[in-house]
Amino acid sequence: MPWKDIVDCLREGEGSQVEFLSSVGSAEELVKYCIAFLNQSGGKIIIGIDDKNNHLVGSNISRNFIDQAIQKIDPAPSLSVDEVKRLDKTLLLITIPPGQSKPYSYRHKYYQRSGAENKRVNKEEIIRQGDTTSTSMSLLNTRQHRVLAYLKTHDHITNRVFRELYKVSHKTAHLELSELLAQCLITKFGQGRNTAYKSAEQ
Repeated sequence: MPWKDIVDCLREGEGSQVEFLSSVGSAEELVKYCIAFLNQSGGKIIIGIDDKNNHLVGSNISRNFIDQAIQKIDPAPSLSVDEVKRLDKTLLLITIPPGQSKPYSYRHKYYQRSGAENKRVNKEEIIRQGDTTSTSMSLLNTRQHRVLAYLKTHDHITNRVFRELYKVSHKTAHLELSELLAQCLITKFGQGRNTAYKSAEQ
């Protein structure tokens, strides 16, 4: 992730798909964040920034620490870890896709992302949500299915592109994208005219 993208994340602040950690106190602490994102729509953990005052402090843990912590997650997830260097500091970025083998746990404890917080949940609740998602997919209209297919080959889509592709009004595009967003099938980034949507699987 380029530094510019991290700055954009700082502007948007922590939320359902972004977490800033100035430091990591234990492997268990880090694992909880990873599991919460895996059991929801994925996300990014940026280690080494104090987002309260945008102060760059650098990561206090190594990639090896992260690799060992991830091994505690059951079932084994597929995550990526990257270094981002800025001035004389090194940040660590963990990119977490939506889990493909939900539910994920640590010592039989389950978590999900709820806004900017990690919430303890039970296994059955996550399984039920998966069943609901399958049902919701069957209720999508043709345009919404096409948007999901479009996002498999394109980085993102905007309201304007949606309107041009499917010849609909601004209101219709907004409503149908909002429905996909509510079902956690896509995610939103940017603000105002720069708002865009990407697949939750990215």
